Amino acid sequence: MIADLDLTPLPDLPQSQRLAEVVADLWADPDVVAIWLGGSLARGAGDPYSDVDLCIALQPEAYAADEMPASVGRLTAAAVTRLPFHFGGEATLWHMMLDDGAIYDLHVQPADEAPPRGIKRALACRDDAFGDKLTGSEGPPLEFPPARGEEIARALQFFWMNQRKHQKALYRQLPLMAWQGEVLSRQDLVRFWYILATGNDCGPLHRLTIHTLTPVVKAVQAHVGLDALALVGQPARTPAELIAAMTHLHAEVARAGRALADQLSFDYPAAAEETARRTWQEFVADVANWQIANQ
Repeated sequence: MIADLDLTPLPDLPQSQRLAEVVADLWADPDVVAIWLGGSLARGAGDPYSDVDLCIALQPEAYAADEMPASVGRLTAAAVTRLPFHFGGEATLWHMMLDDGAIYDLHVQPADEAPPRGIKRALACRDDAFGDKLTGSEGPPLEFPPARGEEIARALQFFWMNQRKHQKALYRQLPLMAWQGEVLSRQDLVRFWYILATGNDCGPLHRLTIHTLTPVVKAVQAHVGLDALALVGQPARTPAELIAAMTHLHAEVARAGRALADQLSFDYPAAAEETARRTWQEFVADVANWQIANQ
């Protein structure tokens, strides 16, 4: 048990000055049974842009699911947004952005509930039994499953089929819709690169968070190099740039897809690629003819 407040675990980061003041206010509140850190600050992996995962346990009679304790007044006064989330049991996560841009996740729970799983860094605790619960490891590292050839073959078929939708959107003078589809196509390429780099499949990128996407980006950057951003970051500010970006993307997906077929031993959808790229070039030629006719 940490009967006295111990701020030595706070990292040397810009977030820590306000955090130390908030924690001191909390510890002066007799209803606060325990205070601890979670997330990257608890792991010792924080940086100046890390969220602050601050957790407190209150005397059960002082806990209210939809109210923050008065002793976090420094946070409530500085918060420009404040969103409560309930994940089951008697606990509330207050997701806040402060006036300096810092993000706080304030976990509030009664002391008769077990603390959430995950690594913890205790700052203070008045109860031995609860203090014994303020342990826990980070858990096993995130691992994506091995890529399955049949699933990646299916993803490649969808990629080539979906290229028709870009033509449709551009023809209907809906470039913003075409841009949205082009963004998803770029994400497909990053997924394919990740499989080539690791043999594992991260799945569609839009399902990932900043934390789960981090190992994907690191692996792709190490595999592809500094050209990765240039290959997926073609400008797309006009319909003409969208067309050029998609044409560029087609070539790289074709290269990566054939490499994946060799790596995972599946039949590459060559007919789908040939049809998609041929009809795309026909569309590009039609666009050029429209522009000439309208001059």
